[in-house]
Amino acid sequence: MNSDPFDGDSVRGAAQQLLTAHRVIDPAPASEGAVEAARVQGGPNLTHRGDPRFDTADFGEPAPGNLRVDYAVPSKPMQVVGSGVFWPLAADPLARLNDASDHHATWVDLRVR
Repeated sequence: MNSDPFDGDSVRGAAQQLLTAHRVIDPAPASEGAVEAARVQGGPNLTHRGDPRFDTADFGEPAPGNLRVDYAVPSKPMQVVGSGVFWPLAADPLARLNDASDHHATWVDLRVR
């Protein structure tokens, strides 16, 4: 979608419309690697309003920094049993994959009722 709910230069309110739609579940996939990257990279990441745990893309500095722009949003009545963003910490051997794309894979595990 390339639209962050709080930061960046996308159309204001676009991501919020998706995330607050009455038939949509926002599982809020997160990663510790995104938190680490925001801290280490600094720059615009330090002034973002959005929680860096939910960032899914690393667009670099000086702008716009790391943002939440990728979504996996199941519809009700599915039940979310897990979610995340593949953004390994720097010490993880898989961190070498962090630069494969500026977007990180976003996933959701579901239970269908």
